[in-house]
Amino acid sequence: MVSQQPTTTEIRIPFSKVTIGDEECAAVTRVLKSGWLAAGKETELFEKEFADYVGVKYAIFTNSCTSALKMAYKYSGDVYYNLLTPNTYCATYAAASEMGLKSNNKFGVKVAVHYGGEKYQGECDIEDSAHRIEPNDYLIGKIRCYSFYATKNMTTGSGGMLVTNDKDIYERCRLYWRDGITKSTLDRMAGNVFYKVEVMSGGYDGNDIAAAIGREQLRKLPSFNARRNEIVSKYNKAFGQDWTGNHLYPYFVSKEEEVKPFIEYMQKNGVSVGYHYPGTGWLGISLPLYPLLTDEEVDYIIEVINGRS
Repeated sequence: MVSQQPTTTEIRIPFSKVTIGDEECAAVTRVLKSGWLAAGKETELFEKEFADYVGVKYAIFTNSCTSALKMAYKYSGDVYYNLLTPNTYCATYAAASEMGLKSNNKFGVKVAVHYGGEKYQGECDIEDSAHRIEPNDYLIGKIRCYSFYATKNMTTGSGGMLVTNDKDIYERCRLYWRDGITKSTLDRMAGNVFYKVEVMSGGYDGNDIAAAIGREQLRKLPSFNARRNEIVSKYNKAFGQDWTGNHLYPYFVSKEEEVKPFIEYMQKNGVSVGYHYPGTGWLGISLPLYPLLTDEEVDYIIEVINGRS
């Protein structure tokens, strides 16, 4: 029997909830009072701290993971892309399409997604790591792209990061990030006003307000992920899985026609779940997984699922 069942369809446990504290609020206020809001010193510090955390040489803070992917595709110079892990968010495809690449499952730049936070172990050129942010995480490809969207393991509201160990990749992608301009905004504001436009590019850069949030979130990320891992362990024990990712927790139903009834059943019991990749035949539903989720709420989610007839 399911205990404490809500009498309405009002969601009691949301699918995701952002963990923001006084530190992030103070950081934003500090930047607002500084008089500099565009990408500047705060962005530079965030890039360095993030690079140090994940164990790479170079990092570029972007306004989204999609923008980071676009820069990666642009650098590749390929006509085709080969997505090695087809179950992914549409942005992975959309970024390639916008950059003029066509899908090909045999050749082209190789792209892999660390779905749900589990690390893809094969060879690739570009890693879409929108679901995975781990310390000292060795690069598989030449470029890795992260997401800091509001539902991710850490957030800047929206935003992303391109990282690499290759100096040539870094310098070229930094040029894309600066709208193709050879001098940064900080340089030009400091009096170095003469510059060249070397490529037609732009619209990828982050800003200091988002970077300030990111710096505080990065400090909290180890505790965020530790809590996520605790919840994954509870789910694994309850459902007999050995899932190791800590961004999404997939729960599988056996037939396509079971997806809608399952989601409606969970909503009726006050639990919001995610559903991914409709029409692909992949029957993955994801359960709530975030640091603010209490043990009581996790137990209730498990009880609801196990109590389904």
